[in-house]
Amino acid sequence: MTNRRKYSAAALLLLLSACGTVFGGMDQMLTFDANVKGVKIFIDGMEACKTPCVFPVKRSSSATIITAKKDGYEDKQIALRSNLNTVAILNLTFWPSWLTDVATGGMWQYSRDSIYVDMEKENLAAADYDQTKRDVAVRRFALFAFPDLRLEAAAGNTAGEYMTALSALTDKDAHSLLNVVNGASSPVGLAHTLTGITQ
Repeated sequence: MTNRRKYSAAALLLLLSACGTVFGGMDQMLTFDANVKGVKIFIDGMEACKTPCVFPVKRSSSATIITAKKDGYEDKQIALRSNLNTVAILNLTFWPSWLTDVATGGMWQYSRDSIYVDMEKENLAAADYDQTKRDVAVRRFALFAFPDLRLEAAAGNTAGEYMTALSALTDKDAHSLLNVVNGASSPVGLAHTLTGITQ
């Protein structure tokens, strides 16, 4: 191979090496779940899937609107914001690759990979409102504090910050919660077990 061809091949490889696009792709796989089965997920107005599901969402610099719908429940909307893809930052030293990431959307990534929607029944009775509010608080805490809860539970630390908070939220003894936390295979599994959801 002549030197000219070598340089041409090297230049072509550099042009195609858009890190954000190559490593992240133009789509981001997002997981959707909810406190009830079969919630329809709409992405920017288009129906995507029913929970629980995984769906590829095109990367974009602007917020993506997620709408959750199910008969008998109030519609829920979530604005999914995007951030600069850290992998794409590597391309700032070589502008043609960076431009490719800009054109394909590979330079962006959504702030989270999992979306959990708490659906609320329509015309909820006042008597049920407090229980629903408490269950939502328990699920949110279980979802966001799952790694810390698992660490404390695995160590048998019932006096830890997270186990103490979970005990207060659920009105259950921290010792009885150890097995529940240790037996949970995922944040959603723990959230559902704690609030009596069987799916």
